[in-house]
Amino acid sequence: MSKHLYIAHGYNANSQKNWFDWLKNQFPEVDGHLIDFPNSTEPKLEEWSQTLKENIDLSSGENIIVAHSLGVITVLDMISNATSDINIKGLVLVAGFDEKIIKFPELDGFIESTNVDYEKIKDVVPYRVVIGATKDPTVPYPLSKSLAERLDAKVFKKHHDGHFCEEDGYDSFPEVKYYVEEILNKE
Repeated sequence: MSKHLYIAHGYNANSQKNWFDWLKNQFPEVDGHLIDFPNSTEPKLEEWSQTLKENIDLSSGENIIVAHSLGVITVLDMISNATSDINIKGLVLVAGFDEKIIKFPELDGFIESTNVDYEKIKDVVPYRVVIGATKDPTVPYPLSKSLAERLDAKVFKKHHDGHFCEEDGYDSFPEVKYYVEEILNKE
C-alpha cells in the first residue's frame, strides 16, 4: 500500500519555511508532498481549499497530514466537507486552532467561513495528535488544547515561547517526526 505524507503550512508562510521540508526528508520511503497555499499573507479559504483539492489525493493508500497554524483549520474544513470516501490514517496538527484569534482580526472571515465537523473527523481519522506551545504568542495554548478536546486528540504540550517557526529555532521538529512515525507504525 502506498504511503503519503502531506504537509500544509499556515499564515504568512510557505512550504520552504520552518521545518516542513526537513520533515518531508525524514521519510524517504514515504511519498512526501509540501502544499503551497496561495496568498499566505492575505489568505482566502476558497483558494486554500482549492489548493488542497488539487494537491491531496485521499482516495487510497495510507495518508498522513501534518498541518501548522492556519493550515490546520483549512485541512479540518477539507476533511469535514469531503463528499467521497477518504483514507486518512492520521493527523498531526501543530499550533492549531478553530476559533478567532484576538491578535489577528484579519483572519476572522477565513475562520468564520470554515465548517468543521468534529464527529466526522473522529470517524474517518483514527489517529489524531495536537501539538501546542505553552507560550505561543500567535496561537495561545488554550486554543490548541480546546481544538484537541473537540477532536478527542492526543495532546503534546511543549514548553516553548514561540509558534514553532524558524525564527523560534524550528528548522527541524523531532516531536512531529516522532508522531508521524508512530502513526506510520500503527496497524
